[in-house]
Order: sequence, then structure tokens, then C-alpha cells
Amino acid sequence: MRLAAFLPHVGVYGGVRRFIELGNAWTAMGHDVTLYHPGGEPPGWLPFAGRTARLEAAAGGVSDIAWCGDSGTFAAFRAHHAATHVYYCVLERDPGLPAAIADRAVRLAANSAPLRRQVASRSGRPVLDGIGGIRVDRFRPDPSVRAAAPLRVLVNGRRSRPKKGTDLILAALRSLAGSTPEFETVLFDSAAPGSSDDPRPGARLPARARYVLGPSQEELVRLYQSSHVFVAAERKAGWCNTALEALACGAALACTRSGTTDFAHHGENALVIPVRHPFFIARAVRRLLVEAALRERLQQAGPPSAAAWSWERLAARLLDQVAARA
Repeated sequence: MRLAAFLPHVGVYGGVRRFIELGNAWTAMGHDVTLYHPGGEPPGWLPFAGRTARLEAAAGGVSDIAWCGDSGTFAAFRAHHAATHVYYCVLERDPGLPAAIADRAVRLAANSAPLRRQVASRSGRPVLDGIGGIRVDRFRPDPSVRAAAPLRVLVNGRRSRPKKGTDLILAALRSLAGSTPEFETVLFDSAAPGSSDDPRPGARLPARARYVLGPSQEELVRLYQSSHVFVAAERKAGWCNTALEALACGAALACTRSGTTDFAHHGENALVIPVRHPFFIARAVRRLLVEAALRERLQQAGPPSAAAWSWERLAARLLDQVAARA
């Protein structure tokens, strides 16, 4: 089939990754995939096996299915000639969703069970199951790179987006001083050093903390694999990519419910933080640092539980659902 995806850019963001990875999976299945965005260049941080083109070129193209998850490219997405148009909602309060709901010719999809329920309630229409997304061939354990000590806590360091909860996590980690085995904190972000999005100025770091800015995909995998604990405290997330990636790499996961309810199960493969507050974040992290048996059990349980959410399975499931409803 001829498949088209519409994006605002090809930068390092989870919603962008979703369409790049799905495009790769569809291309591997033998489909013809074109990714349209304003610049038209291929992504520089993640290989893409399909074609890319400038947004204006979409007006002259024809597809079997067109996908969009962005309000900024919605008009071009609807003007593109396609047998089926699908708006793929990937975050709460998606600014593009009202237009997609108002357009009865557009089918709807969502990337988590809670978001599917919300979109279905708002629209009164069926919502395709777009849940999942992980490269299990890339994000996998490697115990040889995880040192016995000190324990390492890994955190998404993107402070420019408060909904990521980075400062809440830092407050929680600072409160653990002296009450746990020694640990170091590593934060990562894609921002360039010295840029306006540099997360380091003003960050109140705990002792033994450092930032890694602009890691390559290989370096990011190594960070996950070398970490004993990963902490996520998001709100209003559709799908928490980083939490699942850490889970797949064998880090013990402590997370809020936002974006994680489909794959994080309290006491089975993660500790689910009941309230998004430093006190409750600290309580969960302290358990993972102090209780070695618990930490190691969750580290072992994570990778097998992540395998069900591969991009390949999701790519096939989405196409099957579109075909079934045609």
C-alpha cells in the first residue's frame, strides 16, 4: 500500500519517533511510505527507510492511508488525496483533536488505553487501537554494562517541559540523602549545551548528579542498560516512551500512571507512584534503592513484559484495523 504520514518536523520527540518507527516497520512489510513535513529532510537522529518530502508536495500525492497526529499539518493531511485519513492522537489535550472529531470522514486512533477511552467519549466514534511502540531489538538488557556500585538512577532531564516532572523527581532524590545506599543520578536530554532549552541552568541537582546532553541512540541505550533505576513522573502523557525503553533495557521502573498504564503493573514489573508529588516519588525510589531483592526482581520482569509492545506488532495491528473497517 501507499502510506503517508504528516509531521511538524523530524526532531527528537516521542510523537515524531512514533511515525518514523511505524514508517520503518511498514516499509519492512513491503509498503511504500512517505513522510511529509515542512522541511522535507530525513531525520538526522534516527534512520528512516521510507521517503521524506516537503509538506507542499503532499498536495500532488495519492495514498491508500494518510496518518496525522499534529494540528499544524492537519490542513495538508486533509488536502492530500487518500482513500482513508486517520488522525492518531498521541497526547492528552491534543490541539488537533477537535478538528479531527469535527471531520466525520477522518478516522480516529490513540496510543494508549486511557487516551482511547477519552477520545471515544469525546467523539462518540470508534477509536483504533494504536497502543504500543518499542524497538525490542535495540532496547534490550546488557548486564555487563551495569556496575555493581554505585547504584545509578536515570531520569529524563527535559526541564523545559514541566509535564515531564523532572524537577519533582530531583526534589524527591534530594530528600533521599543519607537514607539509602550511595547512588548517582544521570539526567539526559536532547537539547544542545548552551541552547535556550539547555536544562542545566537552575537545576537543583542532588549529590553525585550529572547531565548527558544530546546522546545518540546508541548512547541512550547504554544509559538505560547501565542504570539500576529509572524514574518517570509525567502528567497528561499519551505514551511514555522513555519508561518503556528503560523497562525493556532491564532498569527497575518507578513511574506515575500517565502514559504507562498499558505496560507498567504495580509490584509485577514496576512500582507505580500513586500521587505525582516528591514525597510519593521518593518513597518509591527509596524502596528500589534499599530493597535489592525487589529491584532485581523488577529488573528481570521488565524486558519480557516490554516485548508485546513492539513497533512491528503495532504496525500490523493498525493496518489490520483500517482494513477491517473499510
